[in-house]
Amino acid sequence: MKGTTSPQFENRFYDLYLEFFNRAESERRWNVQKDIPWDQCNPKMSDDIALIVESFCAVELFLPDYTSKILHLIRKSRGRAWFQANWGYEESKHSLVLEEWLVRSGKRSQKEIHAFADTVLEREWELPFETPRQMMVYTTFQELSTGMNYKNLRRKAIEQNDAALSTALSFVARDESAHYHFFQDGVKLYMNEDRDGTLRDIETVLKGFRMPAQDLIPNWEVRGKTIVGEKIFSDRIFYKDIMRPILSVLGTSREEIQALSKTTPELIIP
Repeated sequence: MKGTTSPQFENRFYDLYLEFFNRAESERRWNVQKDIPWDQCNPKMSDDIALIVESFCAVELFLPDYTSKILHLIRKSRGRAWFQANWGYEESKHSLVLEEWLVRSGKRSQKEIHAFADTVLEREWELPFETPRQMMVYTTFQELSTGMNYKNLRRKAIEQNDAALSTALSFVARDESAHYHFFQDGVKLYMNEDRDGTLRDIETVLKGFRMPAQDLIPNWEVRGKTIVGEKIFSDRIFYKDIMRPILSVLGTSREEIQALSKTTPELIIP
């Protein structure tokens, strides 16, 4: 594992994992079959919302790639590796609950779900960055973005009177928030050990940031436009509600990152 790997540093990561795990066990566990009011699905939900749910399902389908490739990268870090295994379990529930809603609402059949999954998994997701620290920075921005996706989609479910989907998305968004806080706190550990190096990695990640698997999912151009059109996510949302708050909580700023980017002017931070 590249980067700082002193026992003291790794012990702090393991403490973060224990805090995450214990809180999840006591406050956050939920059951796909028992905790969702499936009898309150609304079959009249708009086709655009169903397409967005299916699109988010597609992103979740790359879970084997996310889990295995990140685990290989950080396998020597017990705190990060064990968190990643737990993360995979929770993300698998997100995929299951979204698929369940598509079928129970009548928006997709089981046959359509299986065919779509087979098509999606013909491709393979690759790590967007090379080092454990860069990937932790990336997942910090990505997890808060994903949580925002689900919160905004839940708002649509409430507007369209689907208690099943809104309840499911409440659980999912709560999980994503917990994931984000683990990664955020991990980046803070890196900042404490090597502020300048971590800031350079933040610069690198922001320069190349994309949400996962978009290039791999069939018909993403239409799906992406629908997501933007329904005001679920957009570049503006990313800059305003994701990037700026994260930089603030990490104790840095646009100005500090821009100072590092003088040799890479293509990095644009509004």
